Amino acid sequence: MKFSKIGIVGFKGKSPELIKALEFISEFAAKHLDISFYAVDSLKEILPRKIKTASERMLRKCDLLIAIGGDGTFLSSARIALGVHIPILGVNAGRVGFLTETPVESLPDVLNALLVGDFSTRNRIMIDAKIYHGKKIIASETVLNEVHVRAHAPERMVNINVEYKNRPLTEYWADSLLISTPTGSTAYNLAAGGPIIYPSTDAFVLTPVAPSSLSVRPLIISTDATCRVSSVVNAPLDLVFDGRITRVMDAGDSVVLTKSKDVTTFIRMKNTGFVNALHGKLGWTGKPKLAQK
Repeated sequence: MKFSKIGIVGFKGKSPELIKALEFISEFAAKHLDISFYAVDSLKEILPRKIKTASERMLRKCDLLIAIGGDGTFLSSARIALGVHIPILGVNAGRVGFLTETPVESLPDVLNALLVGDFSTRNRIMIDAKIYHGKKIIASETVLNEVHVRAHAPERMVNINVEYKNRPLTEYWADSLLISTPTGSTAYNLAAGGPIIYPSTDAFVLTPVAPSSLSVRPLIISTDATCRVSSVVNAPLDLVFDGRITRVMDAGDSVVLTKSKDVTTFIRMKNTGFVNALHGKLGWTGKPKLAQK
């Protein structure tokens, strides 16, 4: 896999680390004139020399995307890459960043490793969400992290019905419901008390947020069947896709969730990965050391 056009996604002013990362890329570009770098239009005012601006449509023609920021930046990159199978390198210029594994300080070495092919790739599953009005599909989205089902009126709880494999599963009475991929299991799902799922696991997890019953717990389900969600009461619901897009689902409509045929491809460098992220981000470093006497 060789890269002649590399796109850059970031958000202006989000972190001073972004400026440093762009400078590293500019220095690399000056030495490798056969590789063109294009950054999303919003970064125009802070781009150093050797990096051009481009629309998101143009970025979809690149061979690689570099997402510089936090997990939100990576999710934006995944949306740009959707359907065109562009691999993504996540560079952490944010906070925790489970998806952005590469530290900014390592970027010069990582760019050189990309040049010689010293990397691997990993595909992550996604969710297709289709909103139905009767038998008609009126909207659809594809997500990498999760679909968040919440009340349209912000002060309300949700009373929603879930069907799995075309059979009634349960009703949830809660603040909201998350349907997450393994990738999304370390996002909102983790904050809501849901389980961490290894990224290659072929499963989704249903996690009610603040359920009214103590017996209700997160449920891991296989991706080999559809999951349908609808409101029990005559009230609209908000569907939030990857925390970035919100659609209102009217009373009587439903949303059907399935494993997508699309995937998000992660660039994986040496000494990075999910286990390293657990160690570094969550402090899973083994047994606590005993104090010396």
